[in-house]
Amino acid sequence: MEPRFITRDALHLVGFSFYGDPFRLSPGWTEENEIGRLWVRFAAYAEQRRDQLADLVVNPRIAYEVHIYNEETMTTGLFEVFVGAELAKGAQPSLDTLVKVLPAVQYAVFTLRGEEIVGDWPLAIYQEWLPQSAYEMAHHFHIQYHDGSFKGFDRLSESSLDVYVPVKLRS
Repeated sequence: MEPRFITRDALHLVGFSFYGDPFRLSPGWTEENEIGRLWVRFAAYAEQRRDQLADLVVNPRIAYEVHIYNEETMTTGLFEVFVGAELAKGAQPSLDTLVKVLPAVQYAVFTLRGEEIVGDWPLAIYQEWLPQSAYEMAHHFHIQYHDGSFKGFDRLSESSLDVYVPVKLRS
């Protein structure tokens, strides 16, 4: 699993968030867990405000799923999941949404295809690739970039998904 590398400016996102164990109600990659429910909530919001999205977000066809980890994540399993779209410069999001600002950083971008999407790719990235690379985590989050290439769990063989991991050269 070899990534490509990109550098991005700060990324301003608007959307919704969940903090806790997203797999508590339904384990694994499913639309029935808290992450799936978050996507349903975001999709409903986007559908209700379809006309307003042109002024609110950069591209309504591109969405982001951000997993944000903290010091307790390894012991408790609790972390934040944010689902949203890139906020347009100068846009004023509504009070019922959240804004996340991700720092300017270099990303290792891993493209997952088919069954890899529901496989153990976090293990492959964080416990295999990262320790053997010249890089370390720059921040404790990763992004799943949704541009329409992910066709759904029922069409995995046709799907791909990019995972962005913020990295910096090892000190």
